[in-house]
Amino acid sequence: MPVRNFDELLSDERTFVVRGQTFTWRDVRPEVLTDLGDFSVNGDGDETPNPNAVWVAQDKQILNFIIPEDHERWKALRESTDDPITIRQFNAILEFLVGEQTDRPTETPSPSATGRGKRAA
Repeated sequence: MPVRNFDELLSDERTFVVRGQTFTWRDVRPEVLTDLGDFSVNGDGDETPNPNAVWVAQDKQILNFIIPEDHERWKALRESTDDPITIRQFNAILEFLVGEQTDRPTETPSPSATGRGKRAA
C-alpha cells in the first residue's frame, strides 16, 4: 500500500509582494488562525474601546504568518503615509495567507438584493 505524503499539501511558493517589497510567509499551527482576540478593545488587559481594534488584530495575524526577519519592514510599511498599503491590499493579503494555510480560499459574500425582502405570510 503506498504511503500518503502529506507534505505534498504544502505550498512551494512562500512569498508575496506589496508596495514593491517582498515578504516571506511560513506555515503556522492551527491555533494561530483563531488567535485574533477581541475586535472591540485595545487588548492586553486594556478594555478601552478601540475603533481600530480590527486593523490591529489583522496586523497581528499577518505578523504571525510573516517570518520574523520581515516583521520590522512590515511594520514600517504599515505606518507609511506616503505610500500606504490600501484596505483592499491589506484584506487581500490576510485572505491569501489564511487561504494558503487552510487550502480554502476565503471568498467575498454574494451581494444582497436591493430593496426590502419578502416575508413569509
